[in-house]
Order: sequence, then C-alpha cells, then structure tokens
Amino acid sequence: MHALFFEVRPLPGHLKHYFEHVDRLRPVLARHPGLVFLERYSALEDDQVLLSHQLWQDEDAIIGWRRDPEHRRSQTAGRKVHFQDYRIRVGERVLHHSTETDSDAPVQTATDRPHLVVLYADTPAQDPAFASFESVNTPGRFACLASLPNRQAAEALFDRVHTAPVLREAAAYAITRDYGMFERAEAPQQ
Repeated sequence: MHALFFEVRPLPGHLKHYFEHVDRLRPVLARHPGLVFLERYSALEDDQVLLSHQLWQDEDAIIGWRRDPEHRRSQTAGRKVHFQDYRIRVGERVLHHSTETDSDAPVQTATDRPHLVVLYADTPAQDPAFASFESVNTPGRFACLASLPNRQAAEALFDRVHTAPVLREAAAYAITRDYGMFERAEAPQQ
C-alpha cells in the first residue's frame, strides 16, 4: 500500500477554485485503477492549509494518476494560478494497526528515509509531535501527521501511540519522495 500526502496552501481567494478542480477531477479519478482511499482535510492550526490524503495499491497506480492528461492540466493551473505553496510526500506503508480490519504485517524498507506516522482518529492528537487535520467531508474525523527522520524514530512513536483508545487506525509510511512547489529535488521528472 502506498500513500500520497498533498498539503496545499491556495492563494487568498482561490480555495473555491481548488475545490472546483477537485469536483471536475472526481469522475476522472474514479476511472483510475488502484485508488483505495481519498479524503481531504483542513489543518486545525491553519485553516488555509488543506491536506489531500490518498492510499493507492502501489506506486504504479500513483504514477498513472500523476500522468493523467486532465490531472496534468489541473496541476499546471494550481502551480501557475491557484497555489501559494504545496508539498507532496509519497511513501510505502510499513506499519499498520486498525481497530476495524486486520492490521498489516510490517514491511521492511530503507531505515534511513524520513517517515510519517499517521493517526486516524475521532479527536485531534494531543501529542505535540502531530499536526492535526479535520476531514472536510466528515467533520469529527481527523488525520494526525508526525514527521520522523528515520524508521527507528517512526517505530518508537508508532509503538507509543498506536493503541490509544480514540484511534480507528494508525500507520507509518517510509517516504520515498518529498517535494514542493519550490523544492523540486525529489519531484518526478515525467
């Protein structure tokens, strides 16, 4: 399972345009194989920042979506017209705990890559390591993200928090790409 985390800050007055692109792309996205989960969230600390969190079966599915011509047009419009800044992180799920479904076995990956620990909960995280985002479509649902420098730090945090009673699910992702509007070193070249 692979995840994509797209944090975006639209230019002032452009939030409506972002959601217009979202609505226009919804049927296009529905035709793409491999999408398992998609939710949009608003940052609690800054309501001008949005998070689009997606789970895909594999990285090839993400690449297929990234290369879609209609999606490419929206990406270009975002960069040139609507976004003040954005950050995209892509990674493989390496740890997973769920109260509703079977948890995945740990996946072995490079240990020196940055990791994200994500809590899926019905309340915002109280731990200061996490930035909390509330669902745009389902108020009262939260995704809480903590950035860690490596696998060891991610496992330590995951082990400390993944059984909290307010959690529906917890996961850790080994980040393979991390880039933004201005920092492009890890951005795909195609």
